[in-house]
Amino acid sequence: MERHKDFDEGQKPLFPRIFGHEAGGYAAADSLDILQPATLSPLMISEYISLTSEVLTKTWYTNVLARIRINAFRVELARESYQDLLALAAASVDAEAGVGNAVYMLPSFYNHDCDPNAHILCIQNAEARLKALHDVEEGEELRICYIDASMGHDARQTLLSKGFGFQCNCLRCLSPAVAWEAGKPLVIEEVEVAPPQENEVRLKILFTALCHSDVYFWEAKGQKPLFPRIFGHEAGGIVESVGEGVTELKPGDHVLPIFTGECKECRHCKSAESNLCETLRFDNDRGHMLADGKTRFSKNGQPIYHFLGTSTFSEYTVSHAGCVAKINPEAPLDKVCVLSCGVSTGMGATLNVAKPQKGQTVAVFGLGAVGLAACEGARIAGASRIIGVDLNPARFDRAKNFGVTEFVNPKDHDKPVQEVIAEMTDGGVDRAVECTGSYQAMISAFECVHDGWGLAVLVGVPSKDDAFKTHPLNFLNERTVKGTIFGNYRPRTDIPARVEKYMNKELELDKFITHSVPFSEINKAFDYMLKGESLRCVIRMGA
Repeated sequence: MERHKDFDEGQKPLFPRIFGHEAGGYAAADSLDILQPATLSPLMISEYISLTSEVLTKTWYTNVLARIRINAFRVELARESYQDLLALAAASVDAEAGVGNAVYMLPSFYNHDCDPNAHILCIQNAEARLKALHDVEEGEELRICYIDASMGHDARQTLLSKGFGFQCNCLRCLSPAVAWEAGKPLVIEEVEVAPPQENEVRLKILFTALCHSDVYFWEAKGQKPLFPRIFGHEAGGIVESVGEGVTELKPGDHVLPIFTGECKECRHCKSAESNLCETLRFDNDRGHMLADGKTRFSKNGQPIYHFLGTSTFSEYTVSHAGCVAKINPEAPLDKVCVLSCGVSTGMGATLNVAKPQKGQTVAVFGLGAVGLAACEGARIAGASRIIGVDLNPARFDRAKNFGVTEFVNPKDHDKPVQEVIAEMTDGGVDRAVECTGSYQAMISAFECVHDGWGLAVLVGVPSKDDAFKTHPLNFLNERTVKGTIFGNYRPRTDIPARVEKYMNKELELDKFITHSVPFSEINKAFDYMLKGESLRCVIRMGA
């Protein structure tokens, strides 16, 4: 290869400038640790960054490609890192002056036709790479390394503090689906995904599912609108990198991001009666991260807001580590992803909060995925009668697969549905679970339970101006109403055990998944949900 003329003596300098014209890459794989070479060349290319270097006969030149497309995503140099590289690119170092100890920090490396005098160290293991860098003697003229995102934060900071190289792990993601306006189709955009900050992790999402809550807040009916925003909160993926202070997760871990969290330190997390973490509890109005009040998504400098701290309609996303459940890596993420919201919420509302005894009667309001999960919980508990209440009669046949024995459509009666159910059950059901978000359904669920011992559990998210109204005598007559978030499950403590139940064939999940679409057709998932055709539509990222 010929010399870059802009570095030759006698040539007109032109800076700042982005160099590089000979490159190769890697085809992306499902695992961060498994890479297949694509086009090989004398340039050594990391899978995350476009740092390329070539050894010439007497001179080292550092060629910087600010952008290189690697399959489905791009990586771009951070501003401060780019300035550092310009300085390096402007310098030439004699091959006899310590070049043999130059160290390249590359997760994967193929060395072809390079100057044998370079003695480039290529070490796969992060600890070994760190030791090799420590062995470089002080004062050597050329020390270049790429400190990659697969290393832990402490190791990266140690290398940076010693002057070894630079850090660049701001991903340019080509496939988030951004909601720019309420109710308008999502647009697949190219956005920047910043690195995780303190107590945060950056995740590569492999599968995500559409939940009715995504649709509800996307429509912004009765809720505070916040746009542009990346929705999605029911998903499965792999940890790509971790921020400072994260000790229980590492790159490569299989995880489920959860819309509510568990810090394990606050009064709620230490209480046996609550899963409402004081720091990380469900907050649909917050569109930024807790660490610094900023978003990790942006496009051309414009912030794009987060949703429920998860924003899984993106190939890469950033979550608080306390909102991420590490699970069995053998579990199929396209199945167990539904445990990160709907199925756990509904099933937990019945099993953990309503707690029906064997032989009791249960009414479930709303036969979507959450409601059917509540029915499934009642079936598991041994309920003798499970009454499904819904305005869509087409849902009844499907509901039978989840244990529903009787169906009531409020539109078929000229009296309140709570009175209809009371007549059917000799005074009321023992337990009722509301899964619609309608305040009228909430009132009906409470008023249809039996006096003396009846218990109603409210699961659906109401509009901000809704009010729950009932006569005080309903309470005096010893009816009880409770609410629940995420079925009272603790995300990090309880969800891995639910995954194991699925793996042991003690929990059915497949019957909740009715549709699957590639990410490029994500708006079809919204259509299925709005038409009432789907329970869960799993969206395949990267497809």
